[in-house]
Amino acid sequence: MKTMQTGKANYRLAARLRENEFWLASDVRKAVEDEHLRAVRRAEGLRCLADRRAFAESVEWERLGDFFLRIGSRTSAVRAYRDAALACLDGDYYDHGTEMLPCRFLRLRYLRMAETAAACCGSDARLRALLADDSLFREEYLRFAPV
Repeated sequence: MKTMQTGKANYRLAARLRENEFWLASDVRKAVEDEHLRAVRRAEGLRCLADRRAFAESVEWERLGDFFLRIGSRTSAVRAYRDAALACLDGDYYDHGTEMLPCRFLRLRYLRMAETAAACCGSDARLRALLADDSLFREEYLRFAPV
């Protein structure tokens, strides 16, 4: 029976817990974001209607936001949810009499993602400013929000 030799293994810290936040190493975070972008590109590669492509892209951004929220990175989660909302605006626009609007399910999804991003901010003024500084996000929210 042969004995196995053990050697010195090289280990590195991939994640750590600082207070109540889970921090990923920069290369691991980059790998997660790269995989997300590949999924978005797969959605873009679909030979389908622009509405389906916009919906698929929005879903991928939402999944990334969920991941960041689970690991405690609220800033990244707010950005991802904001991008999920803005992805809903990339579909086709339809004539609604006085103005051109995206289809109804994308408008509803936009509002849901915008509300999720706002709820994720909580009472943190820095995160609220992240949403308030984006003029497209702010204008479209006011446009689609129920009166």
